[in-house]
Amino acid sequence: MLPSLRSHKEYISFVDKNIQSVQIPKAHDDVPDRLKLLDLTPLRLLFLPLYSSDLGRPSFAPEDMMRTFMAMVLCGITSPTEWVNDYLKDKSGFYAIISGFLTDEVPSVGCLYEFMSRILSLPRFCQDKYIRPKRKKLTRTQKND
Repeated sequence: MLPSLRSHKEYISFVDKNIQSVQIPKAHDDVPDRLKLLDLTPLRLLFLPLYSSDLGRPSFAPEDMMRTFMAMVLCGITSPTEWVNDYLKDKSGFYAIISGFLTDEVPSVGCLYEFMSRILSLPRFCQDKYIRPKRKKLTRTQKND
């Protein structure tokens, strides 16, 4: 189940409001400005068929999950486990805020890996919808029957 859609302007105002009280690491001071340039709201339409409409608890928004992966790459981190344990759950809350999460409501490591599996299943889902399966060739005995 997906939460309600948050526009890109709402994300920018969320970051601007919450980042004022946080100390920004000097190594990653340009990351918030880069993420503000990236509008990820159209991703909702792409991921909509991959989420249940009425079952389960509300999940994290796909645009926020993609944004946390973009922040991870911009900060030079390659491991989702390290990203969640060392960066998203840090006391300052900087990395959670730039990803679009509140400091006490960050996704777990399992959520990131589940999102990665959804991303990898997306091309297969799109192909199944538009490509017909290949017909089997009949053998000689099947042709004669």
